[in-house]
Amino acid sequence: MADRTGIEVVDLPFHVFAALFAVLLAFACVPLLLTPLPPLVDYPNHLARMHVLANWSRASLLRQYYVVAWRPLPDLAMDVVVPPLLGIVSLQTAGKLFLAAAYALSAGGVAALHRAIHGRWSAWPLTVFLLVYNRLLLWGLVNFLFGLGLAFWALAGWIIWRERNSSWRLMFGFIAALSIYFAHLMAFGIYGAMILGYEVGRSRHHRETAAQMIRAVSVTLLPFLPPLALFGATLVSLHAGGSLLSGIRYSQPGRKLDLLFSIFDLYNRPFDVACFVIAIIAMAVAYWRRWLRLAPGIGAPLLLLMLLYLAMPSTLFGATGADRRMPLAMAMLLVGGSAWQVPFARDAKKFLAATLMMFAVRIGVVAVSWHASGQIYSQLLTGLDALPRGARIAVAFSDDEINVGAVPLLHFPVLVVARRDAFVPTLFAYPMQQPVAFADGYGVLAAQLSSNALWRFYVDGKKPMPPTLAQALAHCDYITFAARHAFVIAATSGLTPIFVAPEFQIYRLTGSSS
Repeated sequence: MADRTGIEVVDLPFHVFAALFAVLLAFACVPLLLTPLPPLVDYPNHLARMHVLANWSRASLLRQYYVVAWRPLPDLAMDVVVPPLLGIVSLQTAGKLFLAAAYALSAGGVAALHRAIHGRWSAWPLTVFLLVYNRLLLWGLVNFLFGLGLAFWALAGWIIWRERNSSWRLMFGFIAALSIYFAHLMAFGIYGAMILGYEVGRSRHHRETAAQMIRAVSVTLLPFLPPLALFGATLVSLHAGGSLLSGIRYSQPGRKLDLLFSIFDLYNRPFDVACFVIAIIAMAVAYWRRWLRLAPGIGAPLLLLMLLYLAMPSTLFGATGADRRMPLAMAMLLVGGSAWQVPFARDAKKFLAATLMMFAVRIGVVAVSWHASGQIYSQLLTGLDALPRGARIAVAFSDDEINVGAVPLLHFPVLVVARRDAFVPTLFAYPMQQPVAFADGYGVLAAQLSSNALWRFYVDGKKPMPPTLAQALAHCDYITFAARHAFVIAATSGLTPIFVAPEFQIYRLTGSSS
């Protein structure tokens, strides 16, 4: 669609679309260049695991503390992609490349879906770049974000291959389902819901018979059987079925409304709320004025995702915040499944220009925050580097600290695994989620070293220390303390300061058995 100047806005040539996509992606990656460590809550823990996976076979200290146990687990996106890169680039660079790939997959998947449904490249799906920085990213749920991007590429591919013969479609379906399963289990579930919803919606739109609908749904579901069988076999082998089912938890129903805001929630609540409200009003006006339309085949999968979101618990299969992952998927599907059809391109350009301005401002806010956090991390990393190789580190923090912040330090101490081949009990080593486990004896030690109990004793001054905890602490050489705010150690007996900053401190345990 062209205005009087002849400039295409809604229907773009591919080379123009690709150039715009590349520019926006590069701009979205600017914050990654401004910090040595992206301030994502779980990210340091992921980096530490990448180091173990890449170096375990040739590092005796790592083999003393950890074992690598590959299984057909979900949630392996970063574990498969990053370790091979470490022979070429540094751990820091490899981690950032993975984040950039997650950005590209998410935005590119939405654009590919739009192309598959509407048959053209458009500037409209590029508005999804507004969603690249969100609460899920700040939590460090990078495997999920990577897998979600794959899910949208797979949905686009399924639609494109939809009219091919069943054999080719099934082959594509098997490859896509297995790839997304190994990337992340939740992304796999969302992909399944979108595919199923699309097929049901398409059948209803074309008024197919019940037999035709059953056949279409059967072909759709077949590729999901191998991943589900792998998941079931893994549960049985690890005797984890009961523990996963018993871990299902629901939060207050009203929380569902608040979680919708998570797609815009970053660092400045008033600013983020304003952006969210403006985006919601703009979308509502665009649909009300019929500038935007939703493709017929997307209504059913979008509705199915919404129903799943309402029914989903907050903790599912050992993953906390399971339902908080759904709003982003719904927003991405809404953008990819919509098409701009305003009669005059100048109106479309105004709308898209306003979106671009909001994107630029939000990236600027993130860039400023990440640059500031990067300066703090650079100072704190010198403390970790002062520790000897192979040290055994206890970690203390309050459970109240488990939250997103501008400079999250919850898992910052785990980086000492990557920098000094150390033992850290808070390294992620869940049998159903990671291919890394603690070596004999150290798993028990990690379970006994309660971070919250250590915080209560040393910082809150709650005495006495439980005997089991004291025995476990005697096997450690050092202890770290981290919080979002400045704190003071109350119980200093047996502690020799090694590195002291207001929010992060390291002490040598003078009474340890080592």
